[in-house]
Amino acid sequence: MKTLVWFRNDLRTIDNPSLKAAMDAGSNGCIAVFFITPRQWKLHNWGSPKACFQLDCLTALKDELESLGVPLLTRSVQIQEDVPTLVHSCARQYGCQQVHANRDCGIDETRRDETTAGHLATDNIEFTLHDGNSIIPVHEIRSGKGTPYGVFAPFSKAWKKTILERGFPESTKPMPQADIGIRPCSIPDQSSDFPDWSGRGLWSGGEREGLRRLDTFIRNHAGNYSRDRDTPSIAGTSTLSPWLSSGALSAATCLNALIASHGPEFDTWPAGPSTWLNELIWREFYRHVMLGFPQVSMNKPMQPWTELVPWESNPAPLDAWTSGETGIDIVDAGIHQLLQTGWMHNRVRMITAMFLTKNLLVDWRAGERFFANHLVDYDFASNNGGWQWAASTGTDAAPYFRIFNPQRQAETWDPDQTYIRKWLPRTPGSIKPIVDLKQSRQQAIDTFKNARETFEGTADEDGRLVAANGSRNS
Repeated sequence: MKTLVWFRNDLRTIDNPSLKAAMDAGSNGCIAVFFITPRQWKLHNWGSPKACFQLDCLTALKDELESLGVPLLTRSVQIQEDVPTLVHSCARQYGCQQVHANRDCGIDETRRDETTAGHLATDNIEFTLHDGNSIIPVHEIRSGKGTPYGVFAPFSKAWKKTILERGFPESTKPMPQADIGIRPCSIPDQSSDFPDWSGRGLWSGGEREGLRRLDTFIRNHAGNYSRDRDTPSIAGTSTLSPWLSSGALSAATCLNALIASHGPEFDTWPAGPSTWLNELIWREFYRHVMLGFPQVSMNKPMQPWTELVPWESNPAPLDAWTSGETGIDIVDAGIHQLLQTGWMHNRVRMITAMFLTKNLLVDWRAGERFFANHLVDYDFASNNGGWQWAASTGTDAAPYFRIFNPQRQAETWDPDQTYIRKWLPRTPGSIKPIVDLKQSRQQAIDTFKNARETFEGTADEDGRLVAANGSRNS
């Protein structure tokens, strides 16, 4: 029997259950396929940094699969709706009786897989989805009431309890198969929809580079992670997010590296590894939220009352923010780091996001799209979760009245302005801030407070808005 493994957001050979299952079942060989969908990537707000890195990871995956005797085929198609038909035709062309893939959590992706299953069923081709994009299948973690978690702390507690009960995942690589006489396809360097970008050389895509960086981080930086992670001028974070977001590296492999270094008892770990584990669990949590609360995939906030926040309609504040010209040096430095490298330090991401959504009162969705378009590590669940946290619209979000003062944040985390001077293309303090921080903070608090009070006076018992004529806006 021949099998087909359909790669999506999992461009690796280690800890890839769909690849392993397909190779185990393929007594007459396993074939791999990946669909390049540039228009769909555009619809999902990808920019050149993300798209180019994805193609680089795909090129590296082709080489890794060749070492296993598995040919990688690529097909270019503009939109996701055409993919199910192509999966079906590819399986028929090569005589594959089974198709294997790792489960995606997004609404569009779930619908795509349901359609694919229907197409394949017409020829009695089995379609099996595996849980390869999270350490624990995120749909299996539930509260005592059987509902998804909306708060991180109890989710984290349940996650740790579950993994200790089940045991830790294995990060294994399949054994090579015999040559099946099918040549792999060439991988394009770039798509015409996504021109090359200046920071591409900073990021080497692929599984081997991700594993190398993971090893370096565990050996040299994980021990001091809790101390160094908030200082943007030093290499205190893992910078593994691009490999995690493309699936060139799995979160389970990261966890296993921590366990190999510090043992299986989480409670005995030093602060550094414990804090990094917490970040891996946050990543799992945001996937859990995306699956359990579909509105986040529909451009909606988790907190319905925040739909009443009257966001700024003047484009000037957003333009200043996206250009790195707000006059708030730490914010502008972060934007310039992002534009030059495709990456921004996580502490600075929080500062810039909260400044945009609170001090400038710009809709968080505008910032979310801008980050998506410029981040090499763009990941919908994590990006959406981070923006909704900063804007106080999301699950377990920062309370609307707790607003970072970006200048104090800079004094705390960049006291000698090393980070600011590295990325800011002007003398610090040389331009006047576009808003008064104290006044804009109070305006944000008043605006959010009024929105919440208005909502509480007009919502029905299910928490949905009721319009003046009594109709529901769900």
